[in-house]
Amino acid sequence: MLRPRLVSVGRNFFGHSAEAEDVAQEVFMRLWAMREQLNPQLGMDSLAIRMAKNICVSEWRKRQVRKTRSPDNATRQEAEQYSILEDSDNQRMLAEALARLSATERRLFRMRQELEMDLPQMAAATGIKPRSISAMLSAARRKVLEHIMKQCKQQQQQGGMNA
Repeated sequence: MLRPRLVSVGRNFFGHSAEAEDVAQEVFMRLWAMREQLNPQLGMDSLAIRMAKNICVSEWRKRQVRKTRSPDNATRQEAEQYSILEDSDNQRMLAEALARLSATERRLFRMRQELEMDLPQMAAATGIKPRSISAMLSAARRKVLEHIMKQCKQQQQQGGMNA
């Protein structure tokens, strides 16, 4: 029953069946990844539909960014290579920052950022009150940002020494 609804969300957004299927698959992958954190007594439909909509919007945004890139092939390739390196470096810094969080902070951070869950969904999945989740997320974000800023400052200093 759920799959046709997810495909419908994707089809309404993109107008293509293949992309709609991709959206449904992505939702099921995310739900599977968080299966141990979900409460089966709560309806998963609304969570799955919200996830499908978020995936559609994210994909649309990625496409908009791609459209704004230069039509020059060499420039586009250079920009993509630089972007890949930059993304890799950003992922490394984020992973290092997340490793410094407590297990609970890391779990909540991932639920919010990667799974795009809202506070009531997170509260239902964890049993933690929404106000506490909000405070913990705020602290986790601050810690992550501080660590990343520290890393960036160190890289800038090292770049200045190498120049």
